[in-house]
Amino acid sequence: MAPKPDSTPSAISAPRSPVHLQEVAECFGGEAYLAYAQRPESGVVTVAAGFTPDVARGRAKVRAAALDALYQLPDGVTERRAGRELSLADFMPEPPADNRARVGGVGLLSRERYLLPAEVVWMGDRDCRVEPTAVGVIGDTYEGVSGAIADLLAHDMVTRWWANPRMPLLRVSDHLDALISPGAAAAVPALGLRVSAFVLPGPDFQIAVVGLSGEGTTIATAAARSAREAVREAFLRAVAARSEPWNTLSTADSLRRLTVWHREVDYLAYLEWSALDADPSAFDRSEAADEPPSWADIAARRFGHEPILVGLGAFDDPVKVVCPGAACYRTVPPGTTLPCPVP
Repeated sequence: MAPKPDSTPSAISAPRSPVHLQEVAECFGGEAYLAYAQRPESGVVTVAAGFTPDVARGRAKVRAAALDALYQLPDGVTERRAGRELSLADFMPEPPADNRARVGGVGLLSRERYLLPAEVVWMGDRDCRVEPTAVGVIGDTYEGVSGAIADLLAHDMVTRWWANPRMPLLRVSDHLDALISPGAAAAVPALGLRVSAFVLPGPDFQIAVVGLSGEGTTIATAAARSAREAVREAFLRAVAARSEPWNTLSTADSLRRLTVWHREVDYLAYLEWSALDADPSAFDRSEAADEPPSWADIAARRFGHEPILVGLGAFDDPVKVVCPGAACYRTVPPGTTLPCPVP
């Protein structure tokens, strides 16, 4: 599953306004579950997966609440609180013109107040040249902020690897019964599907890249302390992405997913090109020390800046984590013939 809690604040309270949970459905022979949630204010549909119904349900509700707030964030928002102001140049190379809209945030290590460019926070189609990203959106009651930071780290590493694959991926596709569960692994071919799973080792954590294919492909990534946890979480994300209605996504994200879906052979061949067979004995082993650093400390060390938590609404509910230096913020369109499969 996702990363275990650490010193970074993790627990997320239940949404304070109604979330319509439409359905919880079992899949893969009852080994996994999908939950569909919708917020009435924005109409945004959220799909989440878990290995139990309660986990799937909780994820869908929390993520729906966070996305609802981010979709409704006004284009001209201006945060009036004092704080250190950051610009688009702090988040991306060669940024477009900054529209000066600002959203407040709090540093997760220093507790310093920040004023952030709204373009790296909000979701939905916007009249700007920055691609909206769901990377770092709070999506789990239990993992909370720690899981959002791990999401940033996973997408950063995969985005950089995709542009320059110098380090080989480790192929773990033949060991799914030991990584997800024997029942789920057995159900995959029975449903006419295939799972391609890879691990990219990192300092203090592991990155997994999982493709779920068969008449189209969805690819997802996740970070965790061990390879087993990372693969399980990336598998669930790929399952959820396969069931998500693309017409509810931003234009840039839906176009990327459409490209991946129709060019599954190209994408899987690109992943296989660098892959080496993994040593199964490393699946449960974390590369971290006995007392590993927190996810916020890992992010600060990798990106050269502390991650920043954004809270919105009357109760300042946590909705997203952003971090300057992470390769998760880009102009649109991506501008490559085979864009990175993860946004």
